[in-house]
Amino acid sequence: MPNKILDSFYLNNHPDGKAPQKVVIGTLLLYLAVALQMASNLLDGVNLVAFIFIAFFLIYLVFTTGEGRKWARGILLVLILFNSYALVANITHPAPVLKQPQDVAVYKTPVFLLTLFVAEVVIELLAMALVFSKEAKPWFNRERKVIS
Repeated sequence: MPNKILDSFYLNNHPDGKAPQKVVIGTLLLYLAVALQMASNLLDGVNLVAFIFIAFFLIYLVFTTGEGRKWARGILLVLILFNSYALVANITHPAPVLKQPQDVAVYKTPVFLLTLFVAEVVIELLAMALVFSKEAKPWFNRERKVIS
């Protein structure tokens, strides 16, 4: 069963050989993070067209990262760093919802969505640590086979 799942994500039967275990785990964690982000976006009420575009774009980036493309890994790193900054900004700077002068500032984001956001960012950072590990370096620096 696990091999069949890995085959469907092209991580087990790549023409250039089997990807290192850290790349496989990192890629699967990135897919999990995309799923969490899409669930969060659905619960937050994102436009359907934007939802579909973001989903396909992120899935494509994760797929190409698992395939061993350096450019996709770099783009994902930048996006994850922006996402981490957004999380820190969301936690440290609550949006004031003041009805009366004596009211205190409260968080605008619901607790459940904030929890999903924290889980997503932690998984993304862990996945990036695996994808940028020393064991993953040869996978991203390998000579590509030309299939004709």
